[in-house]
Amino acid sequence: MKVTLTRHERRIKYDAYVKRADPVMLGLAFVFLVVWSTRVVWQGLDPSVRDWLLVIQGWMWLAFLVDIITRLRFAERRWHWVVTHPVDVLAVVLPAVRPLKILAVFTQGALMGGGRRAFKTSQAVGVSALLLMWIGAVSALSFERGHLGANIETFPDALWWSLVTVTTVGYGDYFPVTVEGRIVAAVLMLVGISLIGVVTASVAAWFVSLTADQEEAYEEDRHEELQAHIRQLEAKLDMLLSDAEERRRESGG
Repeated sequence: MKVTLTRHERRIKYDAYVKRADPVMLGLAFVFLVVWSTRVVWQGLDPSVRDWLLVIQGWMWLAFLVDIITRLRFAERRWHWVVTHPVDVLAVVLPAVRPLKILAVFTQGALMGGGRRAFKTSQAVGVSALLLMWIGAVSALSFERGHLGANIETFPDALWWSLVTVTTVGYGDYFPVTVEGRIVAAVLMLVGISLIGVVTASVAAWFVSLTADQEEAYEEDRHEELQAHIRQLEAKLDMLLSDAEERRRESGG
């Protein structure tokens, strides 16, 4: 008999699964990144080692596929989940992008708090940019190396190309010639522009937080001065009233 879960039950199961699975899947993603990078970058690997690394990649890919199927099964609105979780979906095709889930910090209001949160956001941006450059370099190298007319043949060259592409500098000394490499370049440029925007917003939020702190301190000092002045006026008023009362008694007497 098929059991149909209510939306509330789906939400509970989804939250429980995500809480357990996220750390594991993120760890697997980093391991996948190391294995994949080793296969692409290190050309001198023994064929048997290369085959074993390929098998490990296959099992990890299967783990990511099972993970996304499970998340979809418990999601309240499945198509909405697919649209709002592009990194998870893309990880099935290219699991190495899974570490970029750190970018989720930007969707949790990290830029709205200023101060410490803005600093944490800057750290997240830095880590994400490094991951993005590494993934872009390895991807481009895997597509470009050995291709006719290619000029990205070594990992240092690929890493340099990835850096100038993410930062949108684009010196033009290295460039992809394959369709796949150009797709990687387009993704790097688009995400690079987004990261630059996040950095700018983070720095602006930090400056705003500094100004807000200064204004708040000034307002507190001003409030204390006004309170002290009011207390002085009240003391003088009490003295005047007391003197007037004393003179009234003396004149009445």
